[in-house]
Amino acid sequence: MNKHRYRTWQHVVVLAAALVLPALPTSAQNLSTEQLAEMRRSIDVFSGVLRESLGFNERRGLFSPRTGDVQGHYLAGQGIVLELISPLQRYRGSASMQSLNSALEDLSSQLGSLMTGGVVSRPDFEAMRDSMALSLRSDEIATFYQEQMQQLSALLDMPAVEQALASAAASAHNLRNLGEMDPEGMERMNQQLQDLREQLAQRLRETEALRQEIRDRAMQADALPSEEIQQRWQQAREQLEVQVAALRAQIAEQAQALQTRNAALEAEQLALWQQDVTELESRIFAVLCDYASGLRVLPDDERLTLMLTGLGSHLGEGHRPDRIHVLGKADLLACQRGDLGPEDMRSRAVSYDF
Repeated sequence: MNKHRYRTWQHVVVLAAALVLPALPTSAQNLSTEQLAEMRRSIDVFSGVLRESLGFNERRGLFSPRTGDVQGHYLAGQGIVLELISPLQRYRGSASMQSLNSALEDLSSQLGSLMTGGVVSRPDFEAMRDSMALSLRSDEIATFYQEQMQQLSALLDMPAVEQALASAAASAHNLRNLGEMDPEGMERMNQQLQDLREQLAQRLRETEALRQEIRDRAMQADALPSEEIQQRWQQAREQLEVQVAALRAQIAEQAQALQTRNAALEAEQLALWQQDVTELESRIFAVLCDYASGLRVLPDDERLTLMLTGLGSHLGEGHRPDRIHVLGKADLLACQRGDLGPEDMRSRAVSYDF
């Protein structure tokens, strides 16, 4: 973008802002430097009162940061904005566990389709090579060996089962990190998953060995194998199918059990977190009632906005909005005088998540 076009765009933005934004009240337009300095002092003092009253000044160690903070701002014509950063903002359960639960739900549906419809095949370059070689022949022998190798190819392709093992391990580690599984339990779970991996690897080796035997015979065959050989191959394949199906079911059961534990823990932690947020809000409104006189410098037609960072209702994976409360000055002073209670003032506030 050249300079002329950039300046033209700047003019458009400024003009649009002038058309959209309402005119500031006279009181806001005429605030002097001294009045703004007094506003800054009042905000700093009130922020300090909130930090102390809410316990945000506590530190876990000499060089550790405070457990929370209050940062104040003034917007001319609108009022004071206090941003409250509390330890509850660091609630970690929702995003990580909901993401895990979502992954496990996807996994469950994949495993369900595996159990009912078989494994979805992916490209098998060895089978493609064999098929191309056999395609040079159009007789009964080629058709027989193609069917044999296609049946074994389905057994070798198990991405969802491998994903199930990985997801089960991640779920177990999540429970361990949240204190819901002790080191001994974690060791037992890891051993169980390792046993399942080894069993799966063994079945795959047996399947590949059978497939290699069939492939070698197919490349040299001038006739169909004997009934004895065909029966041996069929029995070996059927046995592998039963064993692999049992492994799928066992892995699916393990993943489902861990998912259920994670879901129960998520519900419990979320309920406790919501209770803590409600209690924190009650304390905030009580402090506002007790010390609202410290905000007398706020113009009568402006408001106090509280922004509780990250304490809104969960909207989606990985994102938690802020909780906003907007209060009029008259309600603040009425609560400070005792004409309103903290909960009455709270009910009169404009509250939303954003």
